[in-house]
Amino acid sequence: MVINNFKRIVITVDNTENSKKAVKKGAYLAKIYGIEAKIITVNDTHQFISSVILEEKLKKESQIFLNNFKKIAETFNIKIETQMISGKPAEEIIRYVKKDDLLIIAYQNKSKGIDKVINKSVSDEVIQNAPCSVFVIK
Repeated sequence: MVINNFKRIVITVDNTENSKKAVKKGAYLAKIYGIEAKIITVNDTHQFISSVILEEKLKKESQIFLNNFKKIAETFNIKIETQMISGKPAEEIIRYVKKDDLLIIAYQNKSKGIDKVINKSVSDEVIQNAPCSVFVIK
């Protein structure tokens, strides 16, 4: 069954409680509508440029929380895949999703004052530029 022409639910995560909520909502929707679901995370490795040690540590930590989120999703009796991507988070998420996806993202704007004006959050950038529908979890 395809709802509103959605063929896949893509759930973007980082290691936060809001991401856990996003996984639960995404897994529930995938179960109810019988569509494919995938959990992805993007390691922002460009900030570590030459630190292989930091990059490897980040990958290990990301794999741990991806595995934990996968276990949560599997409690909904769905088959779910995970994927780790490296790069700038907003750019990689936008590149990853397709027109017929439903993207679920946790809103994580923690910036205040002038930082809020200068630095867009990943979720803000994705919401504005994704080629598909976006379901935002606050």
